[in-house]
Amino acid sequence: MVSSVSQPEVEPSADGRHGVLGRLRSFRADSSGIAALEFALILPVMLVLYLGGIEVTDGLMLKRKVSHTASAIADLVAQDTAIASTAEMQDIFNAGTTILSPYTTSKLKVSVVAISMDASKKATVSWSQTFNGGSCAAKGSVVTVPADLQSANGFLVRVTTEYAYTPDFGYVLTGTIPLKERFYQAPRSGKAITGPSCG
Repeated sequence: MVSSVSQPEVEPSADGRHGVLGRLRSFRADSSGIAALEFALILPVMLVLYLGGIEVTDGLMLKRKVSHTASAIADLVAQDTAIASTAEMQDIFNAGTTILSPYTTSKLKVSVVAISMDASKKATVSWSQTFNGGSCAAKGSVVTVPADLQSANGFLVRVTTEYAYTPDFGYVLTGTIPLKERFYQAPRSGKAITGPSCG
């Protein structure tokens, strides 16, 4: 009687075909370093997108506030009939510039120009006041008014706001970006508004 002897299974050699395929499979399955590599490649792009988005959003928000400041100051002046002094005008500036919060007002310049038009619609400066170094228009100087706002013997208040915006990071928006807005407002009373002039 011949007894059968079972042969022990032989593990495939490490340098054999099965060994190479096994190593390839284990290498493909091992993803411990891939995530770190992907993160290192994507991080600069994500930072530019994130910080750039903050800068653009911040700039647009500030531009809107600069525009609202111009319209608010023009409306406050237009509600008055006579501005007695530069101190009263300063109160108007202080009230109007609160719109800029939380941005600083140190970079904001405001110019208020009261414009009188004669019977032929010629526009001249009746008086002017400035805030924080805004441009002062000389009393009696000729100014240009948009055609759709010209009227015989009319009166307008023109407010110009300027802001030097410097992005906090400077990744997408670099340098100092000038933001400027101009707003015209007719007096609420329909009559000319008197006031002190800076020039």
